[in-house]
Amino acid sequence: MAIKLKEGFALRKVGPMYMAVPFGATANQVRGMITLSETGYLLWEKIRDGVDNVPALVQVLRENYEVSEEEATQDVNAFIESLRSQGVLEA
Repeated sequence: MAIKLKEGFALRKVGPMYMAVPFGATANQVRGMITLSETGYLLWEKIRDGVDNVPALVQVLRENYEVSEEEATQDVNAFIESLRSQGVLEA
């Protein structure tokens, strides 16, 4: 299944964190802001740019951080599940 973010988010940097703020119709579907770490921001940007599968996102993490494939896979899966539970991903 392809991973795709809903349209209608503005990204803002607030101190060391990033915030994805829903606007327009998306603000009615997703309540509140989504807080992203630097890693979450990187994954968000890659998904927004069209990287739409777990193996490719795992590779992104491994290219940017010194993590094992297992750790990167766990992190990506947890991030995707968090986005899904918050209603941020397209069905």
